[in-house]
Amino acid sequence: MLANRVIHKRVGQLYEKETIDTVKIKEYIDALSMQNEVMLTRLDELYRSVKSKSIYLFPITLNEIAETSVERFHNKYPDKIVEVNIETNATVLADKTQLCEAIYNLLINAQEAINDAIDAQGITDNATYGKVSLLTHNERLYTVIEVRDNGIGMNESVMKKMFEPFYSSKNSNYNWGMGLHYVRTIAKGHFGSLRYESKVGVGSRFYILLPKYKE
Repeated sequence: MLANRVIHKRVGQLYEKETIDTVKIKEYIDALSMQNEVMLTRLDELYRSVKSKSIYLFPITLNEIAETSVERFHNKYPDKIVEVNIETNATVLADKTQLCEAIYNLLINAQEAINDAIDAQGITDNATYGKVSLLTHNERLYTVIEVRDNGIGMNESVMKKMFEPFYSSKNSNYNWGMGLHYVRTIAKGHFGSLRYESKVGVGSRFYILLPKYKE
């Protein structure tokens, strides 16, 4: 809101001049519009974080979970590919909305890590660069949902803080970082856990471990 106040003041100053710079005004209007969208997104993240305290678990297949999560991902990145490998079409006990939202957050983080790698390396032909994968497999006690990428990776400093609410490793006003805090809250709400591994320049892997469901 403070950023919007500054932009609004600058627009007012432009109108006080004899010659109005319409290009600059358009630039400020676009900035205001972007800031408003950011605030709406942040409010939505806060709402989802509070809402996550109420989780209703029902049997649902991993195929359905994967399909819904990837569909949401493509709403933001329609031209990007998610490699999906459902090892077994197991059924898990889950709140579909909450679990899909958690996986969606991990997929978006994975793509943004690839985008950061593209920017850092100055890659111009980025249409096919990078790989985001969504996989599942069974362990003895858990069904594991994994999201992996070969993006920029995280150092120790970032990994120590990444679960703090509103933390972001990006030097930007447009990133808040509720994502991983929210994902971990959802995993715990499903009587599971969130694990991860990451290496700078190699990529990251996040694992949602859910208790096996027995019909």
